Amino acid sequence: MDWKLSNFDLFSLNMTIKDAWIYDTAPEVEKMQKALEQLGAIYPHLSGRYNEQRKSVVFTQPAPNQLKLITADLSSHTIDELINHPGLVWSLVKPYDIKGFKKGKVAPFSATLAKLKEGAILYVQCAHATMDGHSFMTLMQQWASLYQGMEVSPMTVNQELLPNPQSITKDATLQRVQQLGWVKMGGRQLFKMLFNLRRNNKIKQTHIIEVPIDEIGRIKEESQAGTNAVLSALAMKHLAAHLPNTKQMKMIMVTDLRNRIDGVDDSFFGNFSQALPLGTNFDAKLDTAKLAAAIESQVQATLDSHALAEQLQLSISAGHYSLPYFFFDPSDMNCSKPGTIYINNQLRMMACLLDWGHGLPRYAFPNDLVDMVKFWQPVAEGPVQIIYGGLAAKIMSK
Repeated sequence: MDWKLSNFDLFSLNMTIKDAWIYDTAPEVEKMQKALEQLGAIYPHLSGRYNEQRKSVVFTQPAPNQLKLITADLSSHTIDELINHPGLVWSLVKPYDIKGFKKGKVAPFSATLAKLKEGAILYVQCAHATMDGHSFMTLMQQWASLYQGMEVSPMTVNQELLPNPQSITKDATLQRVQQLGWVKMGGRQLFKMLFNLRRNNKIKQTHIIEVPIDEIGRIKEESQAGTNAVLSALAMKHLAAHLPNTKQMKMIMVTDLRNRIDGVDDSFFGNFSQALPLGTNFDAKLDTAKLAAAIESQVQATLDSHALAEQLQLSISAGHYSLPYFFFDPSDMNCSKPGTIYINNQLRMMACLLDWGHGLPRYAFPNDLVDMVKFWQPVAEGPVQIIYGGLAAKIMSK
């Protein structure tokens, strides 16, 4: 059988989605393996192989059991050492073989449980082309539920639910994106974007600001805005403070489109998240509460807009027809003097609550993809981290 990759999936073809969790009490290996086999039976494409010519993950059903939990010994390392040196964490495990996945040699899913001096660390690494953050964490939660003997409701694995890129013609797509003033990625623009992206991805350092829960609550009460808007305001103000000539910034946020487009709800398994530009310039010099309120208002207006479905359809169709148009300027964010802040809020994943029945994780580590800004909570009820990556981290560290 073929699980055809969508435009969303192909965009993430070179990426690995992953997280890691430290536990004081390690889950039992045999029970984890048994639960993983159950999970593999529910989602047989996770045992499949990518076929480049068909742009599909090819699998059989029922799938032979190919999902194996790898074990490792890292007992020379302590929990406190890894928490205090997060940059060390991903250097201790073999990276997911994304090249092997693209060549059809490895399955989309990989997991390693490593023994520490006390407790254990669980690494899970997957081909991003097969799932986004929502799907990834739902998968993890279902694995943990099966481990505890619970029943789970399978996610919907059906790419036909996604918008059809050929619903509108190439000519109609081109005409409409030009009417809307989309950015044409000509030679100069494309060179600038790729040059900045190459520089950005070479920077492995991050800059982290921790925001206490009570501070977030205080600003939420004052601004009547949500957590995302409050953290976005803080992230924007801190970045703008390191850019002396920047008074206004645009904002782009990664948005889960489930329940926002007809026919695709929370049960959809795959990639269905997209960068969503907010259609205004924000005054980064406003106090935090006023800036948060402005962001909240614009987020709601953007999400409630009928234009969201059209933007999604046009971006899918433009990609399908290889039209060099984009709905925001990607060269204006990951650069030395950004005018746009790009935010990936991963709080909704609630990775810090992944419980195998032996207690919450001592610490949850995010992936090391070079997001300009991501929000993350490593410990339940603990502070939220604003994590700057790439060139943004370099700017913040000056």
